Order: sequence, then structure tokens, then C-alpha cells
Amino acid sequence: MGFSDGVRLPALVIFVGVLGFGSLCRETGLSLEFTIANLVTMWALPGQIAFVELFSAGNSIAAIVIAVAMANARFLPMTATLAPLVRPGMRDSRWLYVMVHLVSFNLWIWLLRRLPELSPAARVRYYLGFATSTFTAGVIGAVLGYFLAGVVPHVVTLGFVFLFVGYFALILADVRGVAGLGAVILGALLGPALHLVSSDWGILLTGVAGGTIAYLAERGRRGWRA
Repeated sequence: MGFSDGVRLPALVIFVGVLGFGSLCRETGLSLEFTIANLVTMWALPGQIAFVELFSAGNSIAAIVIAVAMANARFLPMTATLAPLVRPGMRDSRWLYVMVHLVSFNLWIWLLRRLPELSPAARVRYYLGFATSTFTAGVIGAVLGYFLAGVVPHVVTLGFVFLFVGYFALILADVRGVAGLGAVILGALLGPALHLVSSDWGILLTGVAGGTIAYLAERGRRGWRA
């Protein structure tokens, strides 16, 4: 069930989006082996792009580590919310440390909806099936994008990366709860303005500001109703 769900739209979006990443690596002079190693060991497109851009620009290791860590900080709460759903169905919970490497926003948002509907044993199978299909699509997309660099126009291949933004926005638009929906709307409104203020910190500021305002507004609304 997990594989059949993942191999459809989620895998397609991952595949197309990572085409742009493969093209970016080729055009910055990185080898195919480096591209695949970066994808497999990190498995987080924003962090991967930050890594490649900073590495190709000759930045220090410390700067690259800090930038990638900040870009991937979201994985901590994502993993913390997924682990309690998956652990009850595992005979050896130590395998959880291996499974969390495959966590992505794509997988997280799908599994939060589907896993509560499944039995504990079925959750592990669903997780692995979904993760395997999307991860495989990502590797294939990166390799193909690497070889398409120079064949397909530069703007087109890199533009594939931004399909992630539209895809995730559509998923989050269906989020339940006033606070969640408010955070999505505020993010869409604040993002462009804060990016103009600071292209380096705009995304981070948007997330912090949008989420905080939505949380405080929802908390105030509940207090008023009580």
C-alpha cells in the first residue's frame, strides 16, 4: 500500500524536482559520484542545494555545516512526530535509527495522515514502501538531471526544483485546523516581503513569524471562546 501510494504523485514530484538538483551539480562542475553521494547521505533538497552552492563558491566547512544544519532543522520535529507512530509495530526499535534517514517532508505529511488509520504492524510496511518508492525516484531523477544538463535549457531544469514549492503548498492548503491554515496563508503573504528584506534569512524569518503569529492567534481565539 505504501509503495503504491508513493510511486504515484509523490514519487513523480520528487523525480522532477531532483532533476533540477542533478543539473545544478553538473553545471557547478561536480561529479556524478559526488551528486549521488550528496543525495543519498543527505536526502533533503533545500540542504542539498545550500551545500552545493556554498561548496562550489569556496565557502568554509564551518559555514557549509551551519547553513545545511539550519536548512534541515525541520527534520527534528518531523522525526519526533513520526517515531511514536512507527515504533509500536517494530520488533527491534534500533532499526528506527536507519528508517529516519529516509524522512522527508513529502513522506512526513503523507504518513501523518495515513499511519493512524493502519495497524501498528502495517505502519512499518507502509513507511518502508512509501520511502523506497520516493527515494528511488529521487536517485533516478538526479542521475537523469545530471546528464540532461546542457541538453535541456538551464532555466527549465533548475525551474523543476520549484515544483516542490507548489506541490507542498497544495498539500498544506488542505491542512486541518485554523492555526495550520493560518500559518500557510501568512507564509505565502510574508515570504516575498521578507525575502526582499533579506535573501539569506527571508525563508527562516517567514517560517518563524508565520508560525508564531498563527499559534498565538489560535491560542487567543481558544481563550476568548472559553
